[in-house]
Amino acid sequence: MAEKKIENKRPQRFNSLPMSTYMEVKGNREVVLEGCRGVLEYDTDVVRVRAGRMTLRFTGRCLVIRCLTADSLVVEGFITGIEFLSSYTSKLGREGLCVIVLHALRWVMGTVRFSIRGAPEQFLNQCARSGISLWNIEKNETFTACIFAGGYRHLLPAARKTKCVLKVQERRGMPFRLAFLRRRKGLVAGAVLAFLLIQVLSLHVWSVEVSGNEGIPTEQIESVAAELGLKPGVWKKDVQAKLLQQQLMNAFPQASWLSVNTSGCLVQIELEELSEKPDLDANKRACNILAKATGQILYMEVYAGTPEVKEGDAVVEGQLLLNAVVEDTYGRSTLKHAAGKIIAATKHTFTTQVEMQKEIVQETGHVVTRRSATLFGLRVPLSFTGKPDGVYRLEAEQVRLKVMDSLLPISFYTENWVEETRQTVPLSQEEALEKAREDVAIQQKEQIGDAKITAQEETVEVRDGVLYYRVDVDCEENIGVESEVFLQS
Repeated sequence: MAEKKIENKRPQRFNSLPMSTYMEVKGNREVVLEGCRGVLEYDTDVVRVRAGRMTLRFTGRCLVIRCLTADSLVVEGFITGIEFLSSYTSKLGREGLCVIVLHALRWVMGTVRFSIRGAPEQFLNQCARSGISLWNIEKNETFTACIFAGGYRHLLPAARKTKCVLKVQERRGMPFRLAFLRRRKGLVAGAVLAFLLIQVLSLHVWSVEVSGNEGIPTEQIESVAAELGLKPGVWKKDVQAKLLQQQLMNAFPQASWLSVNTSGCLVQIELEELSEKPDLDANKRACNILAKATGQILYMEVYAGTPEVKEGDAVVEGQLLLNAVVEDTYGRSTLKHAAGKIIAATKHTFTTQVEMQKEIVQETGHVVTRRSATLFGLRVPLSFTGKPDGVYRLEAEQVRLKVMDSLLPISFYTENWVEETRQTVPLSQEEALEKAREDVAIQQKEQIGDAKITAQEETVEVRDGVLYYRVDVDCEENIGVESEVFLQS
């Protein structure tokens, strides 16, 4: 079908263009444009020109640029359409999106800006006829244009035919940014190997974290989990969370609940320990109050039960003080939870012995350091120093690497072996006595607690290089202790 031609042959002026831009259309065969800022795109079907803040797009067939200067051009051919685009780069519509994609494609493939000396119009038309796409055609001191980096060599036949000289002025895009890698093949190979290594390592468990435990040591939980197959370095696909939960619950009956969760390369063991339930029936059970020590009762406070002794009585250890059997006014007997405070004067004897010499430890200043790294549970030595022989004290430190509060499967272990010498030195009587008093104070705390000490007598004897220490204590204490009454049904 023949294209419809424009009947009016008189040149048409477009006054809607910017003040600095002037365009004449002569039928559908020629367009004269003054005030252009450069050619953005040029081939035989499309010519796109920047004019002020607007972009003009000419479409048709066999389009050629007959005259091109710094601020004007003449387009000839069979013109089928003229489009006026305003601020297309700021729009997020279809046109703006196409421009963004086009710029991204040019950056990825790389572009070359080159200058043209000779007959630029003939060169541009020859490129258009050869199907070579150019853009950003401008004239400052010389004509310049842009092309994909891979298509620059295709310009040489057109340049020879039009007797033009081309010279590269600028190179842009990813291929030129990465050009330095061609001379560093080892760096590229290392990056590829590192990427592959990370991909393989991401299929393993990097670390195991335990949370929620208070009474159960973390090391014990990690040890049991390792015996069950959960440890750094195992394949994530081999981690059966439900089975591990059951096995760990059986291993730790003191846990009320336990869960095993996998998050990336991290396995978390969360648990909550059982809390001791208060004995709500303790005050309802029938029990007697017995004497836990021999002494003389000073005073009594009876809260429940029948007193079997009175103030001033002497009692022996295990004697019944308060009876759980209580009679009411009608003579009927019932069992109660006897309660009361029985304060008695008691005597206690504490003894200990201390040798008149002691062993002291001194550092020689010689330290042996050993370092190692742990990767996925595998210990790799970083030093070739063996374990020293002799008397040494071990000081160990482990540093676990973290990234964003996540443990990595890499840790560094440092061992410092400090050499020591031990020798025996004599101990003075004052030093031995002080140590004996400390030992007796611990015994008193364990046996009589916070009882009031009314008098004490010390006996010290040194015999065969040993100090024998004895303390006789008079005190006032609560000697009542509960004893549950069991009934046979």
